[in-house]
Amino acid sequence: MPARAYEDNPGEARSERRPPKSVLGKVGLILGAFRDGDFSLSLSELTARTGVAKATVHRLCQELVACELLEREGSNYRLGLQLYEIGLRAPRQRTLRDAARPVMENLAQSLDNPVNLSVPNGTELLCIENAGTHRNRARASVGGRHMELYSTAAGKLTLALLPDQYPLSGVAPTIRRRTPRTLTAARLADELVRIREQGHATEFEEYRPGYLAVAVPVRGGDEAFVGALSVVAPTAAGNVPRILRELTAGSRAITARLNVLEAYRGPR
Repeated sequence: MPARAYEDNPGEARSERRPPKSVLGKVGLILGAFRDGDFSLSLSELTARTGVAKATVHRLCQELVACELLEREGSNYRLGLQLYEIGLRAPRQRTLRDAARPVMENLAQSLDNPVNLSVPNGTELLCIENAGTHRNRARASVGGRHMELYSTAAGKLTLALLPDQYPLSGVAPTIRRRTPRTLTAARLADELVRIREQGHATEFEEYRPGYLAVAVPVRGGDEAFVGALSVVAPTAAGNVPRILRELTAGSRAITARLNVLEAYRGPR
């Protein structure tokens, strides 16, 4: 991951911390300035978020565009596809995607609903693979997109199973009611206990009205949690018991394939 940019109060951040002196450190701040939901950022926004001098940001952005790590959007900049492609070459993620892809395609076809695979990524949850659509336009999350931790089934599962990496105290201040059914911090705490006990997570119109989601863990050979396999379905037609049954079988199949692929490719 790129170095994290300064947060929402850039002026305060600059007064307490100085941007790194190295070019690589400044590039990391520029790339890390893009947050989930940012389609593009202006030069002024990048300068404010990074604390790097405007002339330096401009020069580095031109070089990043030349390297296809950034793209121009009018007078703004957006992340380039090259970054996503590089991320997918990470050995563990690549092996997991290879193991999951055929299983996910079968699930999407069987359930006639989109399937996502998300992995822990620092303090965030990243969708690395998706498959399928639904005739009512329900779509899988875009690969490379961060998943919300408190309102999605995959996010709540990750919070429940990795409490040390994702403490609720760090997530609670970010909660906003996407729908009337989005859980408050107090209700989410009880929900995470229930998820740990039952081993899977559900959400009913907490992220988007008219849709539900179910998520189960994908585990490695050492039983460690490596990702969340989830399905999104219309609330009116979603058969949760069936979805859970097929997701659980799919998760086991991915684990088995992952073990075979990792044994074949050997240690990195």
